Amino acid sequence: MKGSDTATCKSERRTFWGSAVMLFVAMRLADGINAVTGLWVVPRNLPEETLGAVLPLMQVGAVLALPTSVLATVFTRQFCVYVTTGKGDLACALLRDVILISAFVFVLVWGFLVWVMPVLCVYLRIPLSSAGYWAAGCALLAAFVPMLSAALQAAKRFAALALGVLLAAPIRLVTLGVLLPIVGLSGYFIGQVGALAVTAGVACLGLWSFWRGSAWVSWGAWRADCSGMRRYTLGVALGVLTAAVQGTVLAFVIRNRLPENVSAGYYMISRFADMATYCGTTLATVLFPYAVEARLQGRSSAALRNSVLLAIVLMGGLLAVVLQVSLPLLFAYFPAYTIYQSFTSQVAFLTVITTLQVAAATYFSHAMARDDFSWLCYAVPVAGGLAVGLLLMSNPTLSRVLWFSFAAASIQCLCVGVEIIWRSRVTGLLK
Repeated sequence: MKGSDTATCKSERRTFWGSAVMLFVAMRLADGINAVTGLWVVPRNLPEETLGAVLPLMQVGAVLALPTSVLATVFTRQFCVYVTTGKGDLACALLRDVILISAFVFVLVWGFLVWVMPVLCVYLRIPLSSAGYWAAGCALLAAFVPMLSAALQAAKRFAALALGVLLAAPIRLVTLGVLLPIVGLSGYFIGQVGALAVTAGVACLGLWSFWRGSAWVSWGAWRADCSGMRRYTLGVALGVLTAAVQGTVLAFVIRNRLPENVSAGYYMISRFADMATYCGTTLATVLFPYAVEARLQGRSSAALRNSVLLAIVLMGGLLAVVLQVSLPLLFAYFPAYTIYQSFTSQVAFLTVITTLQVAAATYFSHAMARDDFSWLCYAVPVAGGLAVGLLLMSNPTLSRVLWFSFAAASIQCLCVGVEIIWRSRVTGLLK
């Protein structure tokens, strides 16, 4: 029996890393195209005072999309449960019903946005235009598309997932190249919406055979599992809200309380530092359904999770070194970037912060896949402390803001490490 479990574990790891490598290659090819988009097309067509508003507007959209984000996470896990336990008909019914619920939420959020957008534009120091509405549409689609991606994850159709990523990148590049010179900031978000629509279309095609092979199930047939889903939703909602508050306060403080050239400089270096999310995003995407499956089958996925966390930290550390050496040379070479040259000294630090945040988020995602929310005991106070500290900070500078973020990310990762060690010791004692 033990030999059989070992063989199963080895086979699972081979499949996991094979899928992860395929998805990683596809996403990095797309990132190459996105790099051209974000680092040449966008700065070339947006003035400095507008460029710094991109991240806060995206964060506004993300906050408005919180209900859909919570719904997406709950759906992801329940869909994985149905697929793993052979309840494909219920999985299809759940996907159908969630799409309809998401459409209803989309309309409600859009109506709310029409009401608050004039105030937000004043706070973010940008003229009132259609950009905010497109930003909200982008965020709502960005919260909805993961539901389709999650269905592909649960069905382990990573090839369709990779194809969607590859096709979206050139669509985004062409759309932004055409629209940015014409409609400015609105064109940026129209391009994002177009790319997300392509991803959704490919996902639907990838799921078509899955849908076609399932019998029709009545509306709400999955309601028998609602009691467990409600409890799970509360934990997810608190986790998503915690991350949203932290990200929103950070984006608004940088945009509203720092000079416009500083918020624009932060945007430029953050595009490079965000490369630290590439490894974590790919691995977390593949890890989630495997973690759900392992829990349902009574197996541990701790070894797989730990290898993923190690890969994230190593890749992030290597990237920080590479960026610290290469970015000053890159910014000096391109005339359009020279005004942001002074900010390159912060890129390695920002990359380290991003790496720590991604590592913690991946651990939290794995825990949620296993219906474990013990991490909220420390994640909520840390995120709340960061938000309050940033809001109460007198005479903020970019350096001080980054140090606050680093402290919060370090504390979270320290708590994660303590929890991993404690759980491994408890498991060893039980054995």
